[in-house]
Amino acid sequence: MKHAESSVALPSLFVLFALAAALPAGAALVPVSPVGRETVPLVPEAQRKVMDRPALADRIALFREDREKGGKVIRHDKFWRKARPVVLAWDATEGETGPWKIEIGKDPDLADARVWYVPVKSVDSATGRETDKDIDGVGGERVEYTVSRANLEVARPYYWRVTGLGKPADGKKKGPVVRSEIAAFRTEDRAPRWIAIDGDVHNIRDFGGWRTEDGRRVRQGMAFRGQGLNYNSVTGETQGRNRLTVEDVKYFTRTLGVKTDLDLRGKGETVDMTESPLGPAVRFIEHSSPCYRGIFSESGKKTMASNVRVFCDEANYPIYFHCIGGADRTGSLAYTLLAVLGVPKHDIETDWESTFYPKIPDDLHEKEPDFWCRESHLTDGFSKYGRPGDSWQRRAELYLLDCGITLEEIARLRDLLLEPAEY
Repeated sequence: MKHAESSVALPSLFVLFALAAALPAGAALVPVSPVGRETVPLVPEAQRKVMDRPALADRIALFREDREKGGKVIRHDKFWRKARPVVLAWDATEGETGPWKIEIGKDPDLADARVWYVPVKSVDSATGRETDKDIDGVGGERVEYTVSRANLEVARPYYWRVTGLGKPADGKKKGPVVRSEIAAFRTEDRAPRWIAIDGDVHNIRDFGGWRTEDGRRVRQGMAFRGQGLNYNSVTGETQGRNRLTVEDVKYFTRTLGVKTDLDLRGKGETVDMTESPLGPAVRFIEHSSPCYRGIFSESGKKTMASNVRVFCDEANYPIYFHCIGGADRTGSLAYTLLAVLGVPKHDIETDWESTFYPKIPDDLHEKEPDFWCRESHLTDGFSKYGRPGDSWQRRAELYLLDCGITLEEIARLRDLLLEPAEY
């Protein structure tokens, strides 16, 4: 069996029939999975188990239990802070061996598709090393390709197609280019949407995808959170090295369309930065920001107002916001924004905590279990706003009003970041 990468969505029968009619005669590549109304999971199973626990105490108990068992279920899960890969499978009914071209997109005609080119791997008998040389295939062989960086949105239909780039089964001459029909699937309705790139930037995820208490969804593709795009300054005199590859910059600016880089670090970390690592076309905003209980100080409230106003300006979207690790300062801002948008407190907490998995069990405080990830700082801070029985959304709203944000700005924020109720 061969391996590769992919993802798909649900077209109408009319679209499928039309596409099938357009296929070249003798097309021999048949999509097997995912097809039809198949749902593709994205959230890793270990993270799912933690998120399903209703209360913080329950989640801490799960980690303690896992630690006592050697951490083999939760702590050693290889997909932490990563999406589950999407596995595409198709039958090469006439023995095609590739190389393959994989397309995945949200448009039924794949006009917006991302493309993966997949050489067929074989093992050199002399060295035992894997090579990119094509190998002969066997008619009817099932081919699989694992797409580890598809970065798909949640609860969305996707379409995919595989094309054989002309290598015949006998390996003697170039054969015709053969395309499969377009197949479809849907991603699961579960955040977070993890995003992976080539460079040394991790903990990246879409800010959107979460459902609110009233059933709306935070828009995807509008804001992204993660680690710093360059390292902190080592000398305190010059800025740190870029962490991105050329392809990463293209992905951020072209595929994700990022227009604003909101950097929450201080001058000691960024030093002389005046431009985003994403290039001069991306607006660079630097707001040295506090975190945890610091956001409730007078200076912290002023900075929070400045940060929130970045999200109130439609011209800034899409926004990438970060500190250096994408955890503390980034997490405090994300927590506040999700709360005022109306995301349930449980989901805000598990989104916050997912940054720190699976390292936190070693830092659990026996006497202060709610201290985990300093989550209690935010719980205590927002709890001081409003009255008993007020929603978490109302408390966050009162906090932002105390920061100097107006009701009109809050309404604007919700209008920009929430999908219509009927979506």
